[in-house]
Amino acid sequence: MNWWVAGVFVLGLATALVATPLAARFGRAFGFMDAPQGRKIHTHPIPRCGGLALVAAFCLAAALAWTVKLPQAGRLFDDARIWPVLGGGLFIFLVGLWDDRRPLPAKFKFLAQVAAASICFFYGVKIESFTLGSLISVNFDFLSYVLTVFWFVLFINAINLIDGLDGLAAGVAFFVCAVQAVLATMRAEALPAMYFAALGGASLGFLRYNFNPASIFLGDGGSYFLGYMVAALSILSSAKSQVGATILMPILAFGVPLLDTITSPLRRFVRGKKMFEPDREHVHHNLLAKGWSQRKTVVFLYGVTAFLAVMSVLIVNMRDVPAGLFILLLGGALILFVRKAGYFSFFALDKVVGWIRDISDEAGVSHGRRTFLNLQIEISQSDDLEAMWVNVCEALGQLEFDLGEMTLACGGVAAHAPLSGEACRLNSCYEWTREDLDRDKREYLSQRSLLKIELPLMDKSGGHLGTLWLVKNLADAPVSDFTLRRVEQLRRTVVSTLERLQGRA
Repeated sequence: MNWWVAGVFVLGLATALVATPLAARFGRAFGFMDAPQGRKIHTHPIPRCGGLALVAAFCLAAALAWTVKLPQAGRLFDDARIWPVLGGGLFIFLVGLWDDRRPLPAKFKFLAQVAAASICFFYGVKIESFTLGSLISVNFDFLSYVLTVFWFVLFINAINLIDGLDGLAAGVAFFVCAVQAVLATMRAEALPAMYFAALGGASLGFLRYNFNPASIFLGDGGSYFLGYMVAALSILSSAKSQVGATILMPILAFGVPLLDTITSPLRRFVRGKKMFEPDREHVHHNLLAKGWSQRKTVVFLYGVTAFLAVMSVLIVNMRDVPAGLFILLLGGALILFVRKAGYFSFFALDKVVGWIRDISDEAGVSHGRRTFLNLQIEISQSDDLEAMWVNVCEALGQLEFDLGEMTLACGGVAAHAPLSGEACRLNSCYEWTREDLDRDKREYLSQRSLLKIELPLMDKSGGHLGTLWLVKNLADAPVSDFTLRRVEQLRRTVVSTLERLQGRA
């Protein structure tokens, strides 16, 4: 079987070497060109239909494998499940190729990825359980479909995301396929061994023209096909479709791009951006930002992938507790590496804690928000101006202000209804001073460290109801995270209360 695996690899390599220049000509002739713009790093248009050569090389090498009739783990080599895998792969390739020519909506591409994954699932290529020696054994049952689709979508987008530097996606895929082919050969599994060899040979042959400086790109068609086939063949290579130590190998080897794919939407969400909006903050972009060249960045990530691939081989041959501990240590090292690369700067502890505090405050869960909400209710239910001001003063004390003053407008602008009756008295001015403020007011107000806020109290129609002035000495105590938010909440509550008192009058 070893000679057949080597022969399939060589055929895929040779075919890609011949087909890639032809694919480049096709791209230039029919407009499959990647123009330099926005996030692009290259400086001149380059064909982006390299997936044509990759698919052609893989299919030709696979045709050689189809002629082989070797027994494989108690079954014939021609496993019927390979046909839906190839069908789904060609489908997602054509979707990506169309996107290379005329960009498709992100939602449509996502639905196409789900459809391609569903083809495999309903024909038996699916994740049914997870086993790791005697440590873990889980049957997924009805979650099998969700996990299978997630597996495919994850790998498809992982390859697509790292296809931002010359040779990065094809090179990483080659390392993973090569190690997977070796592992499958060691387990005497002819089917996955030959198909991984075909895909690895095609990737290496294409890399000849895709390495920096690249003369052709994979495009979405090629990256989608690569990710899809790695995901599908990884499942096929696991005995009885169980995801155990064997299928951990592509997860570990693809550690950096997979982590990138999972955390990118989260990073954008935390920063208030669209979750699937492209950006230049992936791992390879951060390394380039540190002054690394494209080649240095790509070779470095090759080294990381090769190291993780070798480590995964060791894990596959370990059992029980040592394997589990090794996986944990390797995962920790991977996270540390990506953090040092500058990718997790937005996940610093202070930022995460602050974000959680913001969420809890916005949701009204925090004690400070609930206490202030109670004061807002007390203000809004006040029967007169004096009672309202007493509650406002309590709120100012909670916000740690030093001085407060509210002046109400009497008469107002003719176009608006002025305050009258109870809500309008001669010289309607209310003052408040913090009890422990032991300085002369004039001397206090002359300091340079004061935060002074003037809040116009405007009704819904734009009428001027009055003004609320607040003063705080930042030298004594800084502004808390939610002070300004509370101040705006206070202003709105005071305005609504004044409008109610005005209407009652």
